[in-house]
Amino acid sequence: MTFCGELRLDGRPAAPETARAMLAASVVPVDPDSVRVHTDGPLTLAGAPDPALGAGADLATSPTGLFALVDGPASVENPARTEDRLAGAAASWLASTFATRDTTCLDDLLGDWLALLWDPCSTRLVLARAVLGWRRPVVYADSTRVVFGTELSHLRAAGVPFRLAETVFAETLMCTQTTVHETMIQGVQRVPGGELLDIQAGKAPQRRSFSSLLTQVPPLGSTSLAASASSLRTALDAAVTSAVLPGGAAVQLSGGLDSSTLTGIGHRLPSRRGVGARLLPVSLVFPGQPHDESAWIAAVEEHLGVTALRVEPGPYDWDRWRAWVADTAEVPPRPNAALAMQLPEPVRAEGLSVVLTGEGGDDWLKGWRYHWPDLLRAGHLAPLWRQSGPGRRPRDLARRVRLLGRAAYRPLRQGRVMPRPAFPWVRPERLKGLGLDDRWQQMVARDGTTFASHDHYGRWAVMPRRQAAPILDSLRLATAAAGIDSRHPFHDKRVVRCALTMPGSTMYAPDLTKRVMRAAAHDALPPAIGRRRGKARFDLEVLRTTEAGGGLRTLAAGPLAADGWIDLTGAESAWEHAAGLARTGGLPRVPQHSLGVFWQLVELDTWLTHAGVQG
Repeated sequence: MTFCGELRLDGRPAAPETARAMLAASVVPVDPDSVRVHTDGPLTLAGAPDPALGAGADLATSPTGLFALVDGPASVENPARTEDRLAGAAASWLASTFATRDTTCLDDLLGDWLALLWDPCSTRLVLARAVLGWRRPVVYADSTRVVFGTELSHLRAAGVPFRLAETVFAETLMCTQTTVHETMIQGVQRVPGGELLDIQAGKAPQRRSFSSLLTQVPPLGSTSLAASASSLRTALDAAVTSAVLPGGAAVQLSGGLDSSTLTGIGHRLPSRRGVGARLLPVSLVFPGQPHDESAWIAAVEEHLGVTALRVEPGPYDWDRWRAWVADTAEVPPRPNAALAMQLPEPVRAEGLSVVLTGEGGDDWLKGWRYHWPDLLRAGHLAPLWRQSGPGRRPRDLARRVRLLGRAAYRPLRQGRVMPRPAFPWVRPERLKGLGLDDRWQQMVARDGTTFASHDHYGRWAVMPRRQAAPILDSLRLATAAAGIDSRHPFHDKRVVRCALTMPGSTMYAPDLTKRVMRAAAHDALPPAIGRRRGKARFDLEVLRTTEAGGGLRTLAAGPLAADGWIDLTGAESAWEHAAGLARTGGLPRVPQHSLGVFWQLVELDTWLTHAGVQG
C-alpha cells in the first residue's frame, strides 16, 4: 500500500487535493482507478493498493468512528494459540481493540506492517511500524501541520523543504549514527521499527516504543542443543508459512547457509503440512568470479530436487541510480543490493510478487561471544574457559587467555558501547559546532539504560542497525517500485523471540557459527552446506562499480570535497590500499578502511548532488 496524508494542527480543514498531489508523486506505481481518499476534518489521507503486488491495505472504521489502516501482511498473536490468523481483518481488530487497550494492542500484531489509527473525537493520529519491519513511514511536522507518507517524494510534493541536516549527515559520513529516527533531511523523521508516533493537536508529537521484544533479555545459563533447535524449527516453519502467498513466492537462494535454510524448510513444508504453494528458488550467478556460488546452489538443487532460476546480472547502472536518487531523495543502492534489484523482472515473469530473503540470519542466529563479559561478571569461569576453544599446549593456553582478555575482560571494563571509529580523511574542522561529542555521550547513556546485559546489547547490534537504516529504506522502496514485496522470515517476531530466549552458551561454538540453525534445519540442508564455513564476499563488485563510475577522483568536483567534508587525497590513498588488497583477496586490518566505507563516500556525494537537498 502506498499512502500519504496531512493532519492540520491549526484548526483548518485538510485539503484532499494536497493528499492527491502527494500520492501522484509516488515512485511505486499507483493505479488511478484504485485511489482512495479519506477526509475527516483536519485529516486527509490518500492511498492506493500496489497493483503489481496484487495486495492492498486493510481498512476499517469502528462504531466509535476510529479509522484504522494496516499495510502489509499482518495477523494477531494470541497467547492461547501459536497464531490466530485474521484473514485480512487486522484493521478491524485494531479499530475495535484500540478503544480498550490503546496502543498496547500493537504488540500483538505479527508480520511486516504499518498501522495508521485516527480518532476523530480526540483528533489523535497514531503511526506505528512493526518491530523489525521494513515498511517505513516518514513524517514532517511544523507549527501548523503534520505531513506523512511512505515515500520522501510524498513530503516533497506537499511542499516540505528539503534542507540538509548537517549533524545527521556528519554522523552518517563517519558511520557513527546516534539515532535511527532522524534522517539527513531537516525535520523529516522515520518511525523506527517497534515504535509509534502519537500526534495530537496542541501537543508535541510523542515517539515511543510499543514492542515488548526489546525487553527480552537472553538468559545466562545453557539449554540443550536439541531443545533449542526444535523450538527454532517450529518458529521458522511458522515464519516461512506466513511469508508465502497462496499463489506462491520466490526465495532468493545464494547457496549460503541462511538462504539455503529457508529454501530447504520451504520445500519441506508442503509434504508435512499440505501447503501447496509454489516456492521458486532464484539465484544470482557470477561465472568465473570468486564470489560465484553456483556449486553451492547446485548442491541445494540436488538435495531438494528443485531447479533454481539463475540470473547473471549486468553491471551497475549509474544513470538509472542517479535518476533514482533525484526521483526519491533516497541514497543509491550499494552494488550488492543493486545486483539483487535485477531479480524482480524474472520473478514477475514467473507470475510471482513475493521474494523471501535470508536477511536476518546473521543478526539473530550467528552465535557469538556477546555473552562472555556477562559470564565473567557472574563468575561463571568454567563454561567461559570451555568456550575459549581447545588446546592445552602453552601456545594454545596463551591464545585462549588473549582471546578471553579481548572478548570478555576488555568489554566488561570498557562498557557495552565500542569507542567511536576514526576516519582520517574526514576534516575535523568541518565537524566543529555540530555537537557530535554530546550526541555520542547521550547515546552511550541511553543505550546503557536500554540494554540489560552485554549479550542483550550485542544481539540487537544497535550501531549497525542505525547505519543501515537509510540503505534499507532505499532498498525496500526500490523493490516495491519494481513490483516485488521482499519478506524476511528470519526477522519474523516469533523467530527473533526464539533466538533471544536462547542462552549465548547454547548458540556459540568456538569453530562454528549458527550452531542452532544448522541443527534446526539439518534435514533441509545438503550436508555440504550444513558444514559450510564462511560466505561469498562482494568486494570486487564494489571495486568494479566504483571504478566504472570514475573512482574516488570524481569526488573532486562534488559537494563532499567542495563543502570541505573530506580530504580527498587521504581518502584516495586509503582507497588504493584497500583496492589493492581486494584484488588479491585480502582485507584491510582496520575495518573502517573497508571498501564499503569508501563506497559510502561515493554514495553520499551522489545523494548530495542529485537528491535536491539544499546545503
